[in-house]
Amino acid sequence: MDMTGEPDLHNDAPVAVRSSRRLFSGGEPHAHYSASLAQLGSGRLVMVFSWSRGVQRQNNGVMLTSRSDDDGATWTTPEAIYAKPGWDCMHLGGLMPFSDTRLLLGLGRIQMDPSLPGDEPCTGWYMSMTCSADGGETWGPESPEIRLFPEWSELYGASNPHRLDDGRHMLAVIGTTGRDTGWQAGVCFTDDEGESYSAPVIVASHPTLGFGDMDIIRLADGRYLAVARVFDGHPSVIAYSGADGVSWTEPRPIKFWGANIKLQRLRSGALLCAYRDEQGNRSGVGCSVSEDDGASWRRIGWLASPSDGPPPAAGDVRCGYPDMARLGNGHLGCVLAPSADADGIIDLRWLELVDRT
Repeated sequence: MDMTGEPDLHNDAPVAVRSSRRLFSGGEPHAHYSASLAQLGSGRLVMVFSWSRGVQRQNNGVMLTSRSDDDGATWTTPEAIYAKPGWDCMHLGGLMPFSDTRLLLGLGRIQMDPSLPGDEPCTGWYMSMTCSADGGETWGPESPEIRLFPEWSELYGASNPHRLDDGRHMLAVIGTTGRDTGWQAGVCFTDDEGESYSAPVIVASHPTLGFGDMDIIRLADGRYLAVARVFDGHPSVIAYSGADGVSWTEPRPIKFWGANIKLQRLRSGALLCAYRDEQGNRSGVGCSVSEDDGASWRRIGWLASPSDGPPPAAGDVRCGYPDMARLGNGHLGCVLAPSADADGIIDLRWLELVDRT
């Protein structure tokens, strides 16, 4: 039985799967990927994701958006929101709800060249911003380019933004010093709800290791925890800040190899971390839980089981990009992209998870 994309959590996991289904299915080969989810004060869920004609990215990706007003039971027909000829359009920052009347979306476009070496074989990248004042119904004009690092810049933090006690917001950010080199993870600050951003405060950098896909979450004692991806087969790292992101502890490795990090607090205060599992090219969406503020983690299974086929080729759409929101019934809604099925199709999956804590 082909279990590609289906969840498989341990019996003793603090979350259980209530339901799992495909979203926005279509007959022709295609890939839905890079989803971002935001929940507004009204309870509305807003989602953005990208579409391409097949799993091999060919610089023709289109960003789509959809909304749900019933905790994800139904979604509006996806509408195209961003496309540029010759570019693969995807979010480079995702949805960032500052308020019900200020929902920012980090627009992104990249140009892929699979013949290039490296984890991100890109020849071009561009990040900008758009804003919705009506719950994702309509979107304003595209901003000028936002560049926070010398080259690649991305407001990557699935839980962005984080409101500080002084009224500013902190956001996770990643970027490079060269083409697919010098990957760093950090945070930046805005005191005008995303109209402008400070220079990054670096959380993780190294002369030879690359860091990316970082998410941050506030702990019960007021500190912030960061969990970041490490490229090239190294375990993820954590760091802490007790100074509202101005300074961070030295990053240290933990026991899973995660990309596309998403942190979610459970009712008990335990932390759930969902990620694309990169240990041994397993190409599934795994998750781990910590009950001691991130100091230690235990693996609790798959939110999307891995493919039995070969790992994705350079330039292929990859599984991952989990994102979550707490639903009105207390459950968790989760969107993610599994690996391609036997027909060469990647459809987004929507999971409703029961918080058993």
